[in-house]
Amino acid sequence: MPERYSRRSFLSGVLATGTFTAATIYLMPGARTPREIELRLVSGVDPTGARDLLISLWNDTNPRSPLRVDTVAAGSGDERQIMLDRAQGGEVDLLNLDIIDVPEFAAKELIIPIPVSNARQATTPLHQISRVPGDDGSYWAVPFNTDVGMLFSRTDDDTPPEAPRLPELLRAIPDGTQQFVGQLRPSVSAYYEAFVVNVLEHAAAERPGVLKPVDAPGVGSVADRISQDLDLWNSALTPLREAIVAGRVLPSGDETDSRDRFAAPQSPHRYMRNWPVKYRELQQQLNPDVRAGRVRVDPLTVGVLGGQSLAVVASSPYAERAMEFITYATSEPAQKILATHGLAPTAIGAYSDANIEATVPHLDKVREAVEQALPRPAHPNYRGFSNVVKQHVELFLYDGQDLAPRFIEEMMTALQ
Repeated sequence: MPERYSRRSFLSGVLATGTFTAATIYLMPGARTPREIELRLVSGVDPTGARDLLISLWNDTNPRSPLRVDTVAAGSGDERQIMLDRAQGGEVDLLNLDIIDVPEFAAKELIIPIPVSNARQATTPLHQISRVPGDDGSYWAVPFNTDVGMLFSRTDDDTPPEAPRLPELLRAIPDGTQQFVGQLRPSVSAYYEAFVVNVLEHAAAERPGVLKPVDAPGVGSVADRISQDLDLWNSALTPLREAIVAGRVLPSGDETDSRDRFAAPQSPHRYMRNWPVKYRELQQQLNPDVRAGRVRVDPLTVGVLGGQSLAVVASSPYAERAMEFITYATSEPAQKILATHGLAPTAIGAYSDANIEATVPHLDKVREAVEQALPRPAHPNYRGFSNVVKQHVELFLYDGQDLAPRFIEEMMTALQ
């Protein structure tokens, strides 16, 4: 089990360095609550401890409106269904949603718009996918932490100063060495989404037109962001298939499996695609290459955006107080705490703290990756789209079946 800071020692550190000021903690609006209430939040598991620390601070300073967390220890699909059931049943005030699920909950009128202060400076892709259409000052859910794929490299004296583009990297790896490890072989349904994100990253790096930015010319609907050029998709994914067949790539099941294979003693895996938080996990495991500064973290050629967002349930009797918690949890000081735990913050100011950079030396590169990332298609039926990609591309990569016209047809149907 990875080590965690004790609450007391961590708070002493952040207070000493100014990461989280005493004024921020003790001037929160707990005294304004006229009567005792309990806020209820449903969320997936957070192994970093950052979320629990923030909630503990909230509860200490807001004893008349503490927040209780119901943690859903399940795969991403199960988390979504449980949150749907809780929101529909009026059993919860707040949801910590995967960003891919926000459009569905909004379309079903299970969450309400949240006014966002102009003082909050979120990165551009997060702003694009979170805002209520036609209302630039409101979000359906406020980004709590973001995420983006990064390229981990085990370095030596011959390592070039700049990370290579992903397509050139895969071509340069000697056959049979499996130097690159990524989440490219889903084992159970809970891990399908990691596979889909990896696939989109490889395809967009090879052929940028397969997944267009939100503000690209001619993009008027979610479906417009997905290329309908079948030849383009086949050419975008063929180099990845060739790399897997030639043994240049080790397809792993999930992010933790990838981390463990990359970190194993005498590991042949020199490169890894993974989320930023995995660097913190390697630190906690006292990985010798990380301790010696031999692991570099760079933006991928194209990253695909991930993360979680806090939403207020439409049936909550405490919506105003729930919004106050969201303001607190997404504030710059709170976001700095997330950053020290290895998560990618959503507030721009959290990326420029010298104290955090001492622990997370690649923090500026995480910001670069987030700001250049491509959001996945924000659609209420995103999971239907994801299933189509998984089913067709897995056959393409491992059974040698080229993508057929129904691949395009089924993707477009999912996004109608």
